[in-house]
Amino acid sequence: MNLKIWHKMIIGISIPALITLIGGFFTYAYINDVKLRHGFVEIADDLRERVLEVRRNEKNFLLHKTDEYYRYSKDATDTLNKSLNNISPEIVAQAGNDEFLLLRDSLRTYSDLIHALLKNYRQEDLSVEKVREEGRKLEAFVKAENHDRELSPNFVLDLRRLEKNYMLFRDKTSFDRLNDALAGFNNLAPFCLYCVQYTTAINNLISVYNKITGMENDLQGIGNTLEETTDRIARSERQKVNAFFSSTQRLLLIALILLCTFGPLLVYQTASYIVTPIKRLADITRKISQGDMTLRAPIKEHDETYTLAVSFNRMLDHLQLTRSSLEKSLELLHEKHVEVEKRASLGFLVSGVAHELNNPLNNISLTAETMKEDLNELSAEELKEHIQDIISQSERAKHIIEDLLDFAGARKSTAMEKTDIINVLAESINLVANQLKVSHIHLKKDIHKTPVFIRGNQSKLEEIFVNIMVNAIHAMKGSGDLSICAGPDGQGKFITVEISDTGCGIPGKDLKNIFEPFYTTKQSGGGTGLGLAVTHSLVEKHSGDINVRSKVGEGTTFTVRFPLYEETD
Repeated sequence: MNLKIWHKMIIGISIPALITLIGGFFTYAYINDVKLRHGFVEIADDLRERVLEVRRNEKNFLLHKTDEYYRYSKDATDTLNKSLNNISPEIVAQAGNDEFLLLRDSLRTYSDLIHALLKNYRQEDLSVEKVREEGRKLEAFVKAENHDRELSPNFVLDLRRLEKNYMLFRDKTSFDRLNDALAGFNNLAPFCLYCVQYTTAINNLISVYNKITGMENDLQGIGNTLEETTDRIARSERQKVNAFFSSTQRLLLIALILLCTFGPLLVYQTASYIVTPIKRLADITRKISQGDMTLRAPIKEHDETYTLAVSFNRMLDHLQLTRSSLEKSLELLHEKHVEVEKRASLGFLVSGVAHELNNPLNNISLTAETMKEDLNELSAEELKEHIQDIISQSERAKHIIEDLLDFAGARKSTAMEKTDIINVLAESINLVANQLKVSHIHLKKDIHKTPVFIRGNQSKLEEIFVNIMVNAIHAMKGSGDLSICAGPDGQGKFITVEISDTGCGIPGKDLKNIFEPFYTTKQSGGGTGLGLAVTHSLVEKHSGDINVRSKVGEGTTFTVRFPLYEETD
């Protein structure tokens, strides 16, 4: 076959180019599919975000049980429903009709349950008020002494206490105790009208609680179904995207293998066809250089020497460009793959209740146990003091949660005023007094005698000191000395508070991280790592600073400084 040089070059270039073109076509098609699937992933992630917002509002509604939080929950479900309705039927068909149908049905049932729960919460309020009203009537009746001797005021007061415990905790232990007391109560006064009315009100309240509990369980079950369904949709779409990337990688690998295998072979063959006339020309040129001037290079139609050189260079340039284009395409696909993997790895933090909540709850428990054991011996004034202590600790627990929200940026407190920090420190010590006693820890105090004022929030300052003291108690593990020193500095610009313990100490490698959120050196389940992070945040809000020094085996000292109050503040 008598081919020209450029014909041979075309044959040598066309086959690799065809392989490259086919690989590029399929790669382009796969990229378009990946873009489409990426849109599906974004839709699935948006649905999952909406569902998580619904679950967050659900938890708030179950906790607070008010119309306000019901509206928040309803707005969240309406937003999720609107997002579902905005998804086109084509997307639904490709993503899975069954999953979206389950999602819509579950959301409809969920909305109905939320509405029904609101009605039952209102009924609960009425039932609780009815129980309290009948309890007050029963107490008045017993005080009037128009009853059997067995129906004593102490028995009725104990029954009311069990009633309040059940309303507060709504657990099996409280229910069993109340139920046992009611059984004895009915035996003592079976024909007492006020007793029957009180018992009936209690039984109605128990029925309402049982109904609400069942509905809450159903609501949470459907909420779990919503989460699981959106997770399945998102996971399925990500798997499809990953499958597309794998197919594209395989295609590029095949194209590269073909190029590496057949490309050199074709180039070698083409070069052989091209080099042959060049060698012949070179032989003739060498002979001519030896002095044989009679020789001439044969002129043939396909021996286009000049065109050959230019075309060969052009072929090399084209091959280099093709290789560079493939490398850039592979790099672009790799970057997109990394980006999708990053998005797939994004999680949502789940915040837990800070371990400091154990402190007020323990104090409430100890006070309640004291009241239970010494109930018959306590005077009315002592009972009032114990109840006030429980109320105070409950308020403290509320403030702890508010502080946790403050740290997360969920709310901002502006209650900064002139505050006696010596008094705050004394109240903080009183709050942990029971724990010091139970833990056999000796308290040493060297505190300034007169008031020292700073600009701050009393509850937040109290939280700072309680957090540090509680950490010290935990570090001493049952015994030791807790030393507290407080007083203004020599220049009268700052007040310094030092809290020292004789606990196990903190290793040097952990000191730099102890104020980081969720960092803890305790064993799993021993703490969330938020306590000192909250403390650090609160100190900074008071324009103060906090430092720590520690030695393993000897103990730890926290030093907190605050600027003194000035009338210009």
